[in-house]
Amino acid sequence: MATTTSSSISDLRFRGVRGGLIQKHRSMITSVYQPRRFFFAALTAALLLVVWALSLDWITVFWASVMDFWQTRIGIEGQVSIINYQMGDLVRFSAPYLYFHAGLPSNDLWWAGTIFTALMVLASMLLPRRLLPVSFTLRIVSFFQGCAQLFFVLWPYAFPYRASGYIHGTMIACLMLISLVPVLLGFTYFLFDFKLYRKLGLALLTMLHMVVMIPLQYVLHAYLLAHFSLLFLPLLFFVFGLPLNTLIVIAFYSWGFSWKDDLREEAPLPPKPARDPEPLPEGGAA
Repeated sequence: MATTTSSSISDLRFRGVRGGLIQKHRSMITSVYQPRRFFFAALTAALLLVVWALSLDWITVFWASVMDFWQTRIGIEGQVSIINYQMGDLVRFSAPYLYFHAGLPSNDLWWAGTIFTALMVLASMLLPRRLLPVSFTLRIVSFFQGCAQLFFVLWPYAFPYRASGYIHGTMIACLMLISLVPVLLGFTYFLFDFKLYRKLGLALLTMLHMVVMIPLQYVLHAYLLAHFSLLFLPLLFFVFGLPLNTLIVIAFYSWGFSWKDDLREEAPLPPKPARDPEPLPEGGAA
């Protein structure tokens, strides 16, 4: 009886419908370890950090100018200044401070917020299942706004934060987030075999997007707080503040990994041929 080779049968696991080789999924592919790659990744990240540190003063002036331009045109009564900070002898930075007033919610505004929160909960339950991500987003927003509604009806005068301090503190945190972009990419994206211009392009696009977006984002927060009170500060902070900025960094990282390039990764190894069974000695038991 002819013996079918086990290797040909085993090889079928790696073949597609048309006989082509099924490539390993990109999440399972590993890259060959090269010490020089780590060196160049660290060097690239360090150079980006130096350029960012040297441009911090200009970035702060740009942010202050953008916020000053818009606060006079959208009806925020206040003024913009720049506050300098120094940590030791080496670390020095500055951040804009938008002085404006945001008061406690009125009775009518509190009821409007309560109705708004209830409508979001109802909408999240009525949406079709194919829009489940939208439903969960509405429920997250409803949770934080519902907590704010409860707090301001029970302890309105105990709210410990001020709108100007919130805007200023969050913008400092955003400065730190942008400063971390070269470090995060240096330990991840820069270690892969993308071309140098792609690595620099992804880092610069991410940082430039954040530099332009952040002053516009937080002057909008200031507008909402000045016109609709502190009732919406928790929602802005927990959903539309620093978490949103972090998600944008992650989105740029994912976009960069979708770029096609000549990644020199390990190819899937062909299956080892199975050894044919050794013939039994003559007269032996089958």
